[in-house]
Amino acid sequence: MTKKELRNAAVAGAQQRPAWIGEPEAGVPSRHTGRSVVLLREDAGRTGPDILRNATGLHIAVSSEFQASGVQTPLAAGEGMYFERLGAALLHGDADQIRALESSTAGHTLAVEPERYLRARARAYSSCLPAAAPAGLSALHLSGTGMASATWGLQAIGILSCGFSGCGVRVAILDTGLDLQHPDFAGRPIVSQSFITGAPIDDRNGHGTHCAGVACGPLHPGDVPRYGIAFGADLYIAKVLDDNADGTYGNLIAGIDWAIRSGCAVISLSVGAPGILEASYSQVYERVAARALAAGSVLIAPAGNESQRPDTVAPVGHPANCPSILAIGALDQHLSVAPFSNAGLNPDGGGVDLAAPGIAVMSAAPGSSLYQLGNGTSTAAGHVSGVAALLAEAHPRARGASLRALLLQTARPLRAPARDVGAGLVQAPQ
Repeated sequence: MTKKELRNAAVAGAQQRPAWIGEPEAGVPSRHTGRSVVLLREDAGRTGPDILRNATGLHIAVSSEFQASGVQTPLAAGEGMYFERLGAALLHGDADQIRALESSTAGHTLAVEPERYLRARARAYSSCLPAAAPAGLSALHLSGTGMASATWGLQAIGILSCGFSGCGVRVAILDTGLDLQHPDFAGRPIVSQSFITGAPIDDRNGHGTHCAGVACGPLHPGDVPRYGIAFGADLYIAKVLDDNADGTYGNLIAGIDWAIRSGCAVISLSVGAPGILEASYSQVYERVAARALAAGSVLIAPAGNESQRPDTVAPVGHPANCPSILAIGALDQHLSVAPFSNAGLNPDGGGVDLAAPGIAVMSAAPGSSLYQLGNGTSTAAGHVSGVAALLAEAHPRARGASLRALLLQTARPLRAPARDVGAGLVQAPQ
C-alpha cells in the first residue's frame, strides 16, 4: 500500500458516521439488568455487609476478598457484592428484598437504582493501518498538521515541550482490556484485573487498547509517530467491558473500587450511556465519584457521541454527567467541536468540563494491525487522563479534587461555547 493509499484509507475509516456497533440511540435509556445498585452512608464502612444482610437476607460478599482470588463468577439470585471503599453494593434480590432494604436500614441507605448496561464511547475507528507499512504513518498529514514526531493530538496539547512522563503516578484504564502482547506494551509492568466473567484481560475489541495507548503509550513506539502521553506512568488495566464493548453499572463500580484500592490517582472511564434532556444524573455515581475524589482519585469520562451537529446536539451522557466526574468533549484538527460530541444542556449537572482531540487520532490496536485511527469522546478522555498523570507528577501533592482543579485551571481557552468545551483544551504541564 502506498503512502497516499494508506492516508486515504485511514482518514476514510476514521471519519465514518456509524456509531460503535450496538450503541443505543440518543435519548433512549439503557436497559436494566434486573439487579440493583445501592449506596450506603459513608459511615457504614465495614458494617455495610451486615446492614445489607440483615435488611435483605441476601448473601453478601466483600469485593476486596472476592477480587483477590482473580476469579470472576456471575452474581446469582440471592447474592450481593459490597464495595467497601465506596460504600456501595450490587444486589441480585427480588422486589420485596429491595423494598425491605429501603425501609429497614435506619437511614443507612442513601440511594437505590436499577443496574443498567453500558457501552464503550467510540464513534468509529479504523485499523486499516497494516503492520507491514508503518513507515508510511510517519509522513502522514491530517488537515495540514504534521505527524512526523507525534500525532496531531499530542502536538495540540503541548506534549512536545513537556518534560514530564507521569513517572510514579498510577493510572487506571477501565475499558475492554489491553493487548498485552502488543510490542509497544510488551515487557512493561502492567497490573490488570478482569471484571467480565470468564474473560481474560486481553482486548479483542480494540477500544481499550486504543484508549490506553493515547493515555499511557510509549515514548518511542514502533516506526510510527509518538501517540502516548504518560509513558512513564504505572498502568492499571481493568476489563469492565466485554469483547463486544458491553458492560454494566456493576462492572464499572467494581473497577472503580479496585482502582481506588490500588492507589490510582487517575481513573479513566471510557464507557457510558446516552443522556436524556431534562433528566438528572445518577445519585449513586455522583456519590461514588465524590468519594473517589476524597480518596485521592480523579474520575475522567467521555461526554458521549450522540450529537449530529449542527442539526442535533445531545446532552452529556452517563456517568460523565455527574458533577464530580470530569466530562470530556471532542475536538477536530482545527480545534472545532467534533460533530458527534455531546454538550452541557441539562441545568442539573451534565456540563462539559474539558475538551481534547477526538477525531482521526492514531493509537495502538490489538492484533496484527498494531495501529488504528479512532474518533470519539473516549479518545478525547484518553488525552485528558494522560495529561492528568503528567500534572500529578509535576505536582506531587495534587490528588483528587486538587488535581481536578489543576486540569481545569491550566486548560487553553477556546472560542467554542463553554457548553461544548468547558474550560477549554487540556494542556500538558511545561
